[in-house]
Amino acid sequence: MAGELDDIEAQVDCPRCGRVLSVSYRDIRLLKAASCACGALVRLQDDTPLSIVQKLIDEANPPQGDNDV
Repeated sequence: MAGELDDIEAQVDCPRCGRVLSVSYRDIRLLKAASCACGALVRLQDDTPLSIVQKLIDEANPPQGDNDV
């Protein structure tokens, strides 16, 4: 299961210019920061409960007989 969620992307607002950055879960997990084109370094904190992440996955890919594990 390690790395299974790494393709999921989250959006974060740059506090300096307001641009919306797309950051992969892998970057949130490993790098803990994202840089914006304006030069700002945005510290990333993953405080989303796993149950919320699972709910979003289920909404995007509803469990069915052949993919319900």
